[in-house]
Amino acid sequence: MLDDPRLSFRAKGLLAYLLAHPGLDVSDKKLLSSASLEGMDAIQTALQELEEAGYFREIREAAEDGSVRRLGVISPVSRFPVLAGQQFTAEIESTDAEPTSSKAVRTKAESMSPAQRIVDRLNELRKAAWDWARYTPISAKYAKNVEHINGRLADGYSEDDLLLVLEYLAGVDGGKEESRKYFDCVTPFNTKNFERNVAMARDWDARGRVSSKTRERQHLEQSHDPSIYDQGRRGGL
Repeated sequence: MLDDPRLSFRAKGLLAYLLAHPGLDVSDKKLLSSASLEGMDAIQTALQELEEAGYFREIREAAEDGSVRRLGVISPVSRFPVLAGQQFTAEIESTDAEPTSSKAVRTKAESMSPAQRIVDRLNELRKAAWDWARYTPISAKYAKNVEHINGRLADGYSEDDLLLVLEYLAGVDGGKEESRKYFDCVTPFNTKNFERNVAMARDWDARGRVSSKTRERQHLEQSHDPSIYDQGRRGGL
């Protein structure tokens, strides 16, 4: 957990403290604040960060007096370990025909988390689909950049589903200046847009992945009437 790049030092410190004191009432922000120099707002922010990363979840429990208590459950292991260490062997001994460099690249990709691979593909498509004076890649090291990706993976969607949505949006909106700011790590994957996006992407994939430029060309070809030129030569237009 201390090496998890999704967590700030504040969140890591709070998590370590809670694990060392399992009897504490996590829902009592005032009590937690009194045990440190952090205010209640900072404690709440850290807990939200831990929840998004999968170390903390809140449950409700009915008390004997009929009231409802909110209890916090802390775990030393993330429920969403999507940012595992990206380690791979640079030099791989092999007797196979596959080149060592290709094998190293494949091993690196396999060791990456789904979120990292999705963000990497997002960066590739963003850079290729639009003209940039200088392109700055999106980083998967920050929790806010992978929050919605992790959420859709936790909902049961596959990595391929999320990648297909990116391929679809790049195919139909690539190059459109008004679409550039929406092709990011949030808009395609938030709960408001994702179900529609994945449905459209699957239909697009089933139809052969026709790009917007191809559709425009097909439309022009289908709407073109060669008889217009004959009419023009005869003075009909």
